[in-house]
Amino acid sequence: MYLSKILITGAACRNPYEIHCVLWNLFPEAKDAKRDFLFRVGQLDQNQAAILMQSVREPEASSRFARILDRREYPLSMQADQRLRFLLVANPVKTIIDEGGRKNTKGKQKKCRVPLVREEEQRSWIERKLGDAATFESLVIDPVSSLRFRKGKEDRAGKIQPVNFQGVLTVTKPEAMVELVQSGVGPAKAFGCGLLSLARA
Repeated sequence: MYLSKILITGAACRNPYEIHCVLWNLFPEAKDAKRDFLFRVGQLDQNQAAILMQSVREPEASSRFARILDRREYPLSMQADQRLRFLLVANPVKTIIDEGGRKNTKGKQKKCRVPLVREEEQRSWIERKLGDAATFESLVIDPVSSLRFRKGKEDRAGKIQPVNFQGVLTVTKPEAMVELVQSGVGPAKAFGCGLLSLARA
């Protein structure tokens, strides 16, 4: 795996989904490739975004709108009882049945995701996501500014409400923890959520 620091400039910085599209262009073309990278947006303004990206493939080269500032291999190995500091921007949600009784394209009752806004709900959500991979020694939860975006040919508008989780955890099942870091945590990964960053405590 690789960790890269990237600077994105231009109009893409005004739409979180476009940032995701610009990052795709840093990888070699592969016909059947699925997204195999996670990212988090650091400093952001109307014309510039600082990105931390974790990827399975090595990003090849800078593009017109994205400049790779640093790139290094990320050997991912852990041990049971290892204490690690962590940082995660995630999108904690729950799925509910659409109250309007609308149907999806398969004729089934439509479901929708709604954000978890109470801290106790957010805490329960992140504990479920970690499962038996790790336990929390400390956990601080802070709100993050909502992200508004436009997506698709229909230019559909949307909004997500990310949350910042950080603290110290203890690894209980190393293999499960490695898998969690590789796959990311929760939905909205195309909008910069889900990257679980770890460092020695």
